[in-house]
Amino acid sequence: MTRDRDRDDRPSWREIDQRRDRPRRDRRPPRPLPKKQADWVRKLALRQAEALFQGKRGRPEYQQALKEMEAAHGTKKFVPLVKKFLEEYGLPEEWGTLNLLLDFPDPQVVLQVLHVMAAQAPQRSRVEQQGFRGKLQVLALTSPQDELRRGAEDLLATL
Repeated sequence: MTRDRDRDDRPSWREIDQRRDRPRRDRRPPRPLPKKQADWVRKLALRQAEALFQGKRGRPEYQQALKEMEAAHGTKKFVPLVKKFLEEYGLPEEWGTLNLLLDFPDPQVVLQVLHVMAAQAPQRSRVEQQGFRGKLQVLALTSPQDELRRGAEDLLATL
């Protein structure tokens, strides 16, 4: 008799498995991240979102191409790298890179760069604006291409 009673009091294996599968009620909610780590995670997510909306320009390949172009400035590799960059990404928006492109031999590209820089100039610092005016003056006085010289003079008149 005692054996039958012991069997009735014990849960079956099925009941034991069901108890294990139930979610525990006494589980604590996960702790929030420490403030520094939460800020880091938020900034990382924002960077990734910005890169997503920038398209090709947000990719690491774009940044690598910019670095290669800067490293090749003043060498024989500069012109082919700039051509490849312009075909793939178009004109850059970075002020420093636009300055590098002023040394490109194609006057059409240089004129486009000058117009982009002229549009960005009001948002730039006073020193950058003065440097841009100086470059325009040099181009207006010394450029061997007539169209580039005229374009620089026109932009100087509008600034």
